[in-house]
Amino acid sequence: MNDSAGLSPIPWRYVDLDLLEVWLWETSHFEAKVTAEPNSFAWEVGDLVVSNDGQPRWLTGGRAVDFAAAEEAVREVIGKSYPVRYGYGRYAGHLATTFVVASGQRMDLGPFHGTRALVTVRMPGGADQTFLGRCAIHHYELLLTPDTGQQVKIQPSYIVAVTGENGAKGPAHSRSSFAGVGRIYKGKVVRGCTGSPGFLPDTIEHSGPPCQVHEASVPRTAEGRRV
Repeated sequence: MNDSAGLSPIPWRYVDLDLLEVWLWETSHFEAKVTAEPNSFAWEVGDLVVSNDGQPRWLTGGRAVDFAAAEEAVREVIGKSYPVRYGYGRYAGHLATTFVVASGQRMDLGPFHGTRALVTVRMPGGADQTFLGRCAIHHYELLLTPDTGQQVKIQPSYIVAVTGENGAKGPAHSRSSFAGVGRIYKGKVVRGCTGSPGFLPDTIEHSGPPCQVHEASVPRTAEGRRV
């Protein structure tokens, strides 16, 4: 499924450096770059709002199996990292409000922005707790303001379910499935994944620590009111 369908095309500037192909998206706020590699595409975003002496400050990056997946990762990062008033929403669309939740699925929390909802969260220790309040999406977090009490910041990766007061639930996309061999999963490398494109098409190989996207486990104790 192409999550970028219907979004405004990114004004890439293509640069052919002999054996190196690079696509650049340059604005007054950031510089995004996709580089073609032998078996994957590397992507990165550098911030210019708080730069390093006028040079882009590395924000985030990763690798994807094809250009479309790398471009989609860039769209998601830009949509979540910069305020709506900057005007990049047309490039990100629902990617700006779609997150990997506790089940490993990708859920669009956008429909709940500005509404009251029940949010079930996986707490440290494995127990689930439900919060009721008004939701707001702020960059990479869900802010929940109850009728009484202090605002709670929730990391989407801890969310089990979100239900609106009218009973509506957030749409979720199927998670990448286990390929049946070692720590190889079917799908594409996305933001937060610690794996790398596998030898076979549309596969991701993992080594080292568990991947929070494809091998999600019970979250660790969080600081303060962050859950």
